[in-house]
Amino acid sequence: MKIRMLSTRLLRRGLQVAVVAFVIYAALGASWRNYKVAHNHRRLVSLMQGEVWGTLYGVNEDALVVLGEPYEASLKFLGMSWAARVFGINTADPILVISHALRNRSLPMTLLVSLIAPVLLALFMGKVFCSHLCPARLLFDIAQGLRSGLQRLGIELPAWRSEIRLGGYVLLGGLLASMASSTAVWLFILPYVSFSGGLFLLITSGTGMALLTVALGWFAVDLGLAPGYFCHNLCPTGFLLEQLGRFSVVKLRKKNAEVCPPSCNLCQRACPYDLRPSEGLHLPACNNCGACVTACPSNRLGRQVALPVLSLVLLALPITAVAHHNKGMPHYGYYENYAQTPTEEFAAVDGKWEIGATIFNFQGLDRRAADTPNDVKIYLYLYDTEADVSYQGPLNIEIRQRSELIARFERHQVDEEAVYSTRETLPRSGDYELVAEVAGDRVTLPFHVDLAADAINWWVVGGIPTVGVWVIALLLYGRSRPRRRRKPTKRVAAKMKG
Repeated sequence: MKIRMLSTRLLRRGLQVAVVAFVIYAALGASWRNYKVAHNHRRLVSLMQGEVWGTLYGVNEDALVVLGEPYEASLKFLGMSWAARVFGINTADPILVISHALRNRSLPMTLLVSLIAPVLLALFMGKVFCSHLCPARLLFDIAQGLRSGLQRLGIELPAWRSEIRLGGYVLLGGLLASMASSTAVWLFILPYVSFSGGLFLLITSGTGMALLTVALGWFAVDLGLAPGYFCHNLCPTGFLLEQLGRFSVVKLRKKNAEVCPPSCNLCQRACPYDLRPSEGLHLPACNNCGACVTACPSNRLGRQVALPVLSLVLLALPITAVAHHNKGMPHYGYYENYAQTPTEEFAAVDGKWEIGATIFNFQGLDRRAADTPNDVKIYLYLYDTEADVSYQGPLNIEIRQRSELIARFERHQVDEEAVYSTRETLPRSGDYELVAEVAGDRVTLPFHVDLAADAINWWVVGGIPTVGVWVIALLLYGRSRPRRRRKPTKRVAAKMKG
């Protein structure tokens, strides 16, 4: 029995880690495709980027050869949790699909088909996405482990709980906000989207801290103030899956009608949402994580179908989302049109225009050894948010630093797809502005360039592992069970009385 419980816990944690690993791989895959287009040989990658990158490039290429032509095969692995592409099969986040349908007043068949896997998963196992596939849940599990460690050290922490659940209202508000602006609002509402998107941008371009701050903010709330609060009380995805989960096949229940001891609340203490499965009060909010099953000393809780078997099935299921070019710029982890490695990505909304730019090191070379270290490649797009179309007409662009004009260029039409591109030389690191004259409007995009970005910050390199060691030690201390005191023998007890 203990082996089965341990396998359930390990498989759940393995799925959570696998989702994060997939996001990281998809992000690194973007850089791999850039090197594939620019160099197309591991030896050239080693010369340009170093032996480590050359080796990783070769290992990934050898693995992708099994699936066919490496570049095409790499496009079969894109995206993040709930919204990705795995082995070329697509799935989509239900909330993002609903937002897209309401905003555009249409639902393409590709998106409709992509909903099959998420809906079937919820109908079969309820909120299992929340407990097994959501990267934010992994963050919150870590937060609760650290919380336990701090409490064992004698640090008192508040544990605010509320019976008021607002996930449906958050869903409604998010849908209205996305209809008024864009579906990008969900990046700042859903922690798992914030975390996945921020992690992807951090790896591919060194940006994304704003998105990661959203997820880390809820991590701090879960750690220090209200454990389980967002998932149980506010998450719109949890609310939506909970409604589907009312009809799920696999549900956690008591195995028999035997009454639990009145003083036992181990299942409630183990539940991240403070639910009481021993009293049957956990449905439909239960996310099927199984923590209470492991905690019950009498083995009175269980599922109708063995979860370890289903977890193995989930590992084999292609759970993925449609990636597309709706604004001309690449989405979900790939830059197949561009042969450089990105350094920065910027976007802003000015009036009815959304403007975005991706800035690349020229040809992916080491800037410190390049003949033209101040050269950057800029890919720019403009999107008319009122007409909901990409702008592809005439365009005049200025690059300014404060009042100084650095460069100017013009285009009669886009250079490729819906993207304007140019190579410019910038005089120094610092803050700049792209000023676009389009259809009688002046649209401004602030951006920053660090021409010494290749330097290694050894304080960061040394500091992150040090902090990580202390966090892991505290987490393990919180997860470990306190040692029970041995009862004194009769002889010792008699002496103590005497």
